[in-house]
Amino acid sequence: MPTSPLDLALSTSWLAKDAVSGAALAQAVQETGLSRLELEYRLSVPLLAELRRELKPRGISVGSVHNYCPFPSEYAGLLEPSGDLFNLAASDPDQRRRAVEHTTGSLELASDLEAGAVVLHLGWLPELKDQAITGQAARLGRLTPELAAARELRLAASPRLLDAMSFSLEPLLERAAPLGVRLGLENRFHLFQAPTLEETLALLHRFAGAPLGYWHDTGHARHRELAGLNPASAYLERLGPWLLGCHLHDIKGVEDHIPPGQGDLDWPALAPLLAPAAHLVIELRPGPSPRQVAESARLLEGVLAAARAAREQGK
Repeated sequence: MPTSPLDLALSTSWLAKDAVSGAALAQAVQETGLSRLELEYRLSVPLLAELRRELKPRGISVGSVHNYCPFPSEYAGLLEPSGDLFNLAASDPDQRRRAVEHTTGSLELASDLEAGAVVLHLGWLPELKDQAITGQAARLGRLTPELAAARELRLAASPRLLDAMSFSLEPLLERAAPLGVRLGLENRFHLFQAPTLEETLALLHRFAGAPLGYWHDTGHARHRELAGLNPASAYLERLGPWLLGCHLHDIKGVEDHIPPGQGDLDWPALAPLLAPAAHLVIELRPGPSPRQVAESARLLEGVLAAARAAREQGK
């Protein structure tokens, strides 16, 4: 199959959890016709080492790394791999220090692989860590009284979360600059998570000129819209000038991370807002076949190429 003319990348989320070897993972990627990857936090240290040996011989490059990658060996069997493994918004300096230390490892991996970006989850508010409340509202399709009450508590905590996130970002941005890596702040799913849209905007202004941008997740934006928290379109409309990358996946009802074209999202309408991103990553849950991934890639290539052509004509 031909490679993507738009340099679409594929997240290892599609296979890393069940991959038996780096060679098997790389072979499956090749079968999709894509030749660019985002490495993410489900990759163990041994699996990452195997995969790295396969990249150059197979003509596969790495465009981005999703923190925390690789999953630290010392936590194997104790914790589940997650982009929220450590809390960069913790009030405790020691917790933040540990989060910064492991994030720095992701930055150095990205630099070593000549990847241009690292995707960050900036943490959470522990007092509100109830993963059911946002999902319940999304399934109902409205802002519930429980979520509305929690939103007030979350809003009140925003100033101290912003300070904590800033304390973490300062050393990370200082390290990222000489490495030639940019940090992408991903929009989140749950109310308790950080940053919110407003917090992302504040951080981008606070660190203006630093290697920092916005990373848009299509499914997360739709979930928060379904829950009544904010319109999905608000993220790209307000944060578009800082758009660095996108996680592209579809959502059917509240089931997300399914192949684009198999859910409810209007990709031709989204494409003009997504097209300016330097990093376009298909991020899927395990299950779809290489052929299904390839079909989604062709759909995205078509709508994104049309959007870019229309933008060029309008200049």
